Amino acid sequence: MTDDPDRPEDTMHWAVEELGRVMRPPAGGGDTVDWEALRAETGWELPVDYRDFVAVYGLGAIGDSIGILTPAFGGYPYEDHLLHGTEWPPEDGTLTWASNEAGDDFLWTCVGEPDEWRVVFRPRNRRGEHQYDMGMAEFLLRLVRREIRPPLGAELEFPATFVSWREEETRLLDEDGDLEGF
Repeated sequence: MTDDPDRPEDTMHWAVEELGRVMRPPAGGGDTVDWEALRAETGWELPVDYRDFVAVYGLGAIGDSIGILTPAFGGYPYEDHLLHGTEWPPEDGTLTWASNEAGDDFLWTCVGEPDEWRVVFRPRNRRGEHQYDMGMAEFLLRLVRREIRPPLGAELEFPATFVSWREEETRLLDEDGDLEGF
């Protein structure tokens, strides 16, 4: 699941593994990103827990509320993506990895090694950022377990579910055959 030479190939980040117990991953699995090519092309190296999350869950939304961004990959359905128009190093020292329909953003502080990046929750009004001393996967795990409660501008349904972009595309096609706005 990782290209980290110090980590065994079949080892999953503990928080992603635990997240899989409380929020079912998509039946079709996550998305395959060539992390080495991404690093070579863009200079970006992303945290191991995030890479494992993408491999297990992929692009999609938690509770039809929090949209998780990923880098582009083969078959990627959108024009913009996690690193769309973002240079390394980021100008403001942060990178948005998710947002919700209320306009709240979930970011990393890109300081130090990628596995040391911490989560920042930035409300839509951009006042009162909340910093969490944990990575993305642990943040999501604690969020869906209701152990942390950032002041979300949008309601997150519990128990939390994850819907991949493939599942959403299928649902829209089954509903009315129209993917406009997808």
